[in-house]
Amino acid sequence: MDMRPIYIVEGEGFRKLMKKMEPGYTVPKRSSILDAMSLKYSDHRDQIVTQIENSTAVSFTTDIWTSVRMEAYMAVTCHFITREWKLCNFVLETKVMEVNHTGVNIAEQLGEVADAFAIPNYKRVAVVHDNASNMKLCTETLKKEPKKRGNVQGVYCSGHTLQLCINTVLKQDRIRRTVAAARNLVGHFRKSPKATAALKDKQKQQNVIVHTLTNDVATRWNSTCEMLDRLVEQRWPVTAVLSEPSITKKADRTLDLTADQWKLAQETAEVLGPLITLTELLSQEENVSLSATMQMLFNLKRRHLSPKEDDSPVIREVKKTLVTEIDSRWKLSLLEPSSIYLLSSALDQRFKHLKFLTNEKKDIVYIEVVRLAEHLHQRQTVREVEGEPATSDREEETAVPPPKKKETAGYADAV
Repeated sequence: MDMRPIYIVEGEGFRKLMKKMEPGYTVPKRSSILDAMSLKYSDHRDQIVTQIENSTAVSFTTDIWTSVRMEAYMAVTCHFITREWKLCNFVLETKVMEVNHTGVNIAEQLGEVADAFAIPNYKRVAVVHDNASNMKLCTETLKKEPKKRGNVQGVYCSGHTLQLCINTVLKQDRIRRTVAAARNLVGHFRKSPKATAALKDKQKQQNVIVHTLTNDVATRWNSTCEMLDRLVEQRWPVTAVLSEPSITKKADRTLDLTADQWKLAQETAEVLGPLITLTELLSQEENVSLSATMQMLFNLKRRHLSPKEDDSPVIREVKKTLVTEIDSRWKLSLLEPSSIYLLSSALDQRFKHLKFLTNEKKDIVYIEVVRLAEHLHQRQTVREVEGEPATSDREEETAVPPPKKKETAGYADAV
């Protein structure tokens, strides 16, 4: 249901409508609704502040979007784990961006939102963002002032990064032309009620599952793959409708894909399908996705994107491009033991064995986890002895002592 502005309650037409529908109901004044909303917001905000106070660390996701009225807004969402180990997230604010969208300004706006909800600097640990250059500069700006802004790490949105990998593939010439032809074909059916009705008849006659064709949408990730997959599923009913002179004009029969294009559409959908599944898994709000990212990417490369003997030249190039894009955007060959991806995987029961790494690299990651755990324990012990609150300054964490030399033999097996 569409949201309507509050002032609609003052409209004469709305009041007449309500009087007709519910004669005994008194439409509240606009000011009464605003007061009730403000009270509701205040109560809900206090609850969020209390939950954040009881958390150990808070991460953020942020994005800038433009309304239909060409007004820019910045949305900020916080994520944290409660003492009961429940994953929580709340939209803290959606604010108008009246300043230029520079990295420095975004960092300032993000800091203002965090300050408004009394989130201490030492609790601000990460910001998840897209791959835009201004968002990269935002996290770099935050890092330069740990005492003021917290020791924040920038984390690329995995779903958006995967989409950029897919977009690179879709720009390849033969695939681009096949997608364009598929889009035109789907558009023909969407604009022709007669063709759509005939398609349903053909689906029933050929015992093909009754599905409508779907078009891709520029703002919907992975919709191009979904369009190709659905079109391939409905290939023979679609072809039957196009070849029917009483339904399709002669000029429109050329919209049918060539045999090579049908094959390429099917192969492309099959290659990109697992990436859609991966994107959906990484986008689920109730699951922790950071620790799963590396495991999924390495498995994707090894099991699905490795070339096969029966792959066509185009599909071989698609797989090669996807592997190159994944390696480049996540910098897989340059992952340090202190990488937030590897540390989170080591702490996740599902992936703690780090099967995608060599034994030598595993041991180094495990040592890094132990070092960080010891450092946190030491800091907590000092605070307890000195009677300091757990909300002491965060800058200590920016200068973690160098790792102690430890025996690595057998440690990986123990963990």
